[in-house]
Amino acid sequence: MSTSPESGKRRVQIGYITGAHGLGGVFRVTPTTDYPERFFSMETLVAEQAGKPPLSLKVTGVKDHPGKGQILISADGVNDRDAAESLKGRTITVSQEERVKLPEGEYWIDSLIGLEVIDDESGERLGGLEEIINTSGNDVYLIRTDDGALNPIPAVRDVIRGISLENGTMRIKLLEGLWD
Repeated sequence: MSTSPESGKRRVQIGYITGAHGLGGVFRVTPTTDYPERFFSMETLVAEQAGKPPLSLKVTGVKDHPGKGQILISADGVNDRDAAESLKGRTITVSQEERVKLPEGEYWIDSLIGLEVIDDESGERLGGLEEIINTSGNDVYLIRTDDGALNPIPAVRDVIRGISLENGTMRIKLLEGLWD
């Protein structure tokens, strides 16, 4: 185990350590990513916890924990149950550059938050994308207007006309009654 040199850079959580597994230093990770298979090819994990320095853990073994929705990981320097248990509560993070590359037209939620929302027909600024609510059907985007109102719009093709992360904008078509 060593302290990570990347402290201070914005990182993304992909899992968290829930405790030890057995006596030999193996620890359990619950993935919080849509791509848990990524753990099987990672050579190093960065484990973070508020108030403690981040740890860089060199992975020596990874296997699935059947039926538990967890992954079992062993790492250099984590040689017994106490060492594994001391990692409990830490989050596993990756840098922005290590994120899984998404297909064209798909975006990470945190990449969308803060986008300036523009009416596609008039070019008028409507507000900023403040929050995304996941529903069983489609996501709902909450737009904060300049007067402080929070307006929901469905994240569907008929409404979302274009997203430009480079320009920091999202163009939408306001359907009748949607913004009232």
